[in-house]
Amino acid sequence: MADPSITDADVGGRARAGQLALTDPREALKVARTIQHPWYRCQALSSVADVWGTRAQKLEVLEEALAAAAEQVEINRVVTVSAWPLRVMAAVAPAEAAVQLRQLVTLAAQEPHTLRRADALSAVAFAVRHEPSLLAEVGPSLVDALLRGRGWRIDRLIRDAVELLDDSMPDAAKSLIEHHADGQRKRAFLKRRVGSGADVV
Repeated sequence: MADPSITDADVGGRARAGQLALTDPREALKVARTIQHPWYRCQALSSVADVWGTRAQKLEVLEEALAAAAEQVEINRVVTVSAWPLRVMAAVAPAEAAVQLRQLVTLAAQEPHTLRRADALSAVAFAVRHEPSLLAEVGPSLVDALLRGRGWRIDRLIRDAVELLDDSMPDAAKSLIEHHADGQRKRAFLKRRVGSGADVV
């Protein structure tokens, strides 16, 4: 169901900030800060920090983006959109990103809906996929959430998680494959893994 609080101005503001970020980042920052909806403001601020600023300036904007994300009520939405600034932070300030990551994992644990929790943790895991130490912090929580869920959406997240965690958490990846519902999608997934030379269950 669409969020009625999202306006055309929110969507357009995010797009405009993203376009301006490469040519006029200071103006892009001004535009991003005018966006009313916290989801879109968080994304827009993250886009600016991704391409502009000193390390200190980037961190200031990313902290602002995380604060915007936290304005939302639903836990899964807070965690999911926080993946945007977290991805940028992981690249420029891994230690600071680790602190934020732990807070997000703790917050995600309070999400009562298994699919929403798994989806949010998946977003966070992909945001830090290039930093092995950070991925190791979120991986176990993501696996736990996926193993508690059932259904085609969980299966889709499982396939993504297996690709993400196969090298660093091979035993967990195998457990996820075993948990995946039997059927055509699982067979096709396993066939691709055989073709790529990956071990199968």
